[in-house]
Amino acid sequence: MPDQPTPDQIAPTGAFRVQVTIPANTPFNKKWDLLKPVIEQLYIDDNQSVSEVSAILKRDYGFAAEVHDFKYHLKKWKLKKNISTSKKGAMLNIRRQRTETGKKTAFIYKGAKVDDKKLRRQVKANVRREVARRPVGTDGGGNLSLLSGSAFQVSNSIFLNWNIPYGTLRSFTAQSPNPPVSSPVALSTPSDIAVTTPANAVYSPNNTSSPFTRDQNLQITIERAYMLSAGQFDALVRSMRQEERDAMSTWLYQFWFHGFKTAKHWGRGPRRWTASFLRFDAVQALSPALHPVLPRGDITASNSQLNSTSTRVRTVHVPSQLCKWSIHYRQDVRYQYIMSQTPSPEPEPEPDLLDEESWRDWPIASENQSCQERLLESVVGNDFSDINTEDLPIAVSHLVKTLEAPNDRLIEEAFGFGVMARNVKVLDELSRELGKFSRELYEEVRKRIEEIHPFHLASSYLDGSKTCCSVFGTLITMERLPLRSKSRNKMGHTVFDNLMIAILKAHTSITPGMIDDGLRNEKRFPGEEVDICGRWDADSDCVRELLRAGDSSIPFAWKHKFCHTSVQVICHCVDTIIQIGYCVHDEPVLDVPSGLFIKRCETCGLRMELQPLHTIVLTAIFVACFGATDEDMFDMLAVLLTVLKEGADPRVTVEISIPALFPNEADNADLTGCIHQHFTPLDLANSLHSRLVERWSSKTRTGWEIFCHVLRLSEQTWKSFKLPFMDDDCILDEDARDKNHRWRTPNYFGKTRELAVLSGAVQAEYLTYRRVAEGDPWLSSNFDMDAIRESLDKDEMPTIGFFENDMVHPVCNCGNFNSFTPGVPLAQDIMRDHFSNLEDWSRTTFIHDLHHDDVRHRDY
Repeated sequence: MPDQPTPDQIAPTGAFRVQVTIPANTPFNKKWDLLKPVIEQLYIDDNQSVSEVSAILKRDYGFAAEVHDFKYHLKKWKLKKNISTSKKGAMLNIRRQRTETGKKTAFIYKGAKVDDKKLRRQVKANVRREVARRPVGTDGGGNLSLLSGSAFQVSNSIFLNWNIPYGTLRSFTAQSPNPPVSSPVALSTPSDIAVTTPANAVYSPNNTSSPFTRDQNLQITIERAYMLSAGQFDALVRSMRQEERDAMSTWLYQFWFHGFKTAKHWGRGPRRWTASFLRFDAVQALSPALHPVLPRGDITASNSQLNSTSTRVRTVHVPSQLCKWSIHYRQDVRYQYIMSQTPSPEPEPEPDLLDEESWRDWPIASENQSCQERLLESVVGNDFSDINTEDLPIAVSHLVKTLEAPNDRLIEEAFGFGVMARNVKVLDELSRELGKFSRELYEEVRKRIEEIHPFHLASSYLDGSKTCCSVFGTLITMERLPLRSKSRNKMGHTVFDNLMIAILKAHTSITPGMIDDGLRNEKRFPGEEVDICGRWDADSDCVRELLRAGDSSIPFAWKHKFCHTSVQVICHCVDTIIQIGYCVHDEPVLDVPSGLFIKRCETCGLRMELQPLHTIVLTAIFVACFGATDEDMFDMLAVLLTVLKEGADPRVTVEISIPALFPNEADNADLTGCIHQHFTPLDLANSLHSRLVERWSSKTRTGWEIFCHVLRLSEQTWKSFKLPFMDDDCILDEDARDKNHRWRTPNYFGKTRELAVLSGAVQAEYLTYRRVAEGDPWLSSNFDMDAIRESLDKDEMPTIGFFENDMVHPVCNCGNFNSFTPGVPLAQDIMRDHFSNLEDWSRTTFIHDLHHDDVRHRDY
């Protein structure tokens, strides 16, 4: 038992701030409550030990109690000398903020000075606890409001979201209704904690931090590393000062750019995209000047009005208006593979970064590192960035721990970069890599990949010039990694909706809020940094210069009319997801209501959703109103015919309110009550015709009238026949059936020959013709829109040069050519003799269609 304190160690009675009187004959057990204020004063405020308190009470009050009795009552009264973890946490947060402003800090808790050693021990305990944490996935619930295009962000990702540098992000968010705060939120001080600045504060020489501050900073950087790995981007950004945000966001953008370049060129050219290769020193973000915000939601505004409000001073190079293109082909001749002696490998020359023609494919034997392993190596070595990890406000070493095995967090990141960069080699390799995993980890990673919505992501990064629909086809047919496509992403958009968005973002001046009220705070669409026609990419100098100038969205001056390269990839993706993609979708694609243009009736609250055909009609309206001045609507006609050919029912009605769709129309002012009605796609088109058509050019009006004729013919056909027809009703002649048309192809055009001819003609047009030079027409002479409209006005068969001049093979009543095989149509199967003008090889990419090769050489 410890020795009792001697009389000279006991504080004098006069030192007490609390005095109590104990009546005579008070029972011993009642004295505890009477003496409680004295005990609390001595034990807590005066910091006396239990033995000292016992000795003082015995001397001054004649109260003799054992030490264990004192401990029992202290526990009963919940009197603790130790500061709670929550109180110490509050002190550490206050100290952190004051340190950032250069202030030293001391605390007084319940009248007693707090020893810094206690707080430092708490910091060390926090660090140990943070080090022990190993999150294996993002929580998916982080607020992304401080990021560009936050509504579109990939929620289950660490790096895929940081596709613009912070200088541009600051310009972007400065126009938002709720811009990010410039400093962390000020903390309130609990009432029982007093904050002081020590009078004898000694500041470290040369601005060096104290051990306490270094420990606390380490805890902060570890916490931020786990915020990033858990997808808590909003909390991460708000926890940092302005200069820390700048450094962190720039580093994350540099990794995004590195990941994009690595995935884009995986298998060819440079093996390591280091900071010097990525040229960050040559393209540094400047402080951007703010520019006006585009008006939103006004269908009556003209492009000239929109452009006049968004005039921006630019010092960037404007890309060419001439598209590139891709050609699918089938190899008709099979060659027997002959084994030969492998020659000794030649030394691999250093690739010229500015000349892709000098790049070579990597030797197969050297591909011993997967894409996600390369990305992890980059984070560890930081060779992709010109910012030192010591200068970052996060603990990169602890971020690495969350990325490496056994969780392999970078697999879905690499997969996402592969989709964004349109490199199917990356996707194939990663699917093979998953075969090495345990069944449990395989299923976990597969679900994580599905959470990034790869089909939606692919439709946001379409490239008709190099890959066309190849990424879609790869995602659908990967045997080692069968993916299920969720019908909707987190914004409620379907994959088909995303294809319509791809049209509008590439060829009109609209902003996201004009097609979805939930996006009214967004300034840019996802994937704008990649042009669907191949005229720019995320790594193009013009895009980097645009970001450098502080602009996050592609200017309308860079865009042109809806073109053949663009419509080819849109139609091929529609064909792919409907014909061979039915097995990966939760619901049939054409049966899922659209997530675009949704409105609610202000009177009854009805949610007014569109079907895919209605969405095409409104997309066509926006192309006509906000597209290029030379828009002819051919390509919207091609999209419509593709969807009708695949079975969209034009008789389906939806309840729509035209005033709700276009609330800024002047003639809507006096309307009250429920004014929604049932509309077929044709009804919707006709109701909008009189409101808008007078503002369009003659070319646009001609194309729109043909568009409406097609809807009318299709609706009449569905009303006249029980569709679809099969086999015998589809084939034109016996020769076609015997030699070519081997597939059981549904016919949704019935016996309406005009629809089949138009379907074949638009395919022939976009597969064989491009605008080769500035000033060339957008349409070939074989597709005369005026002649076609005149024929349809007279209820006559359309006059089309492809068929009049016997340039193409016969087209079946189903709208496909006789040589059709499942997949996408090939130009070589359509043309009788070669007449295509797609012969500029510098602008051409040939896509070997293995699916067509396979079915062509089967025995039937």
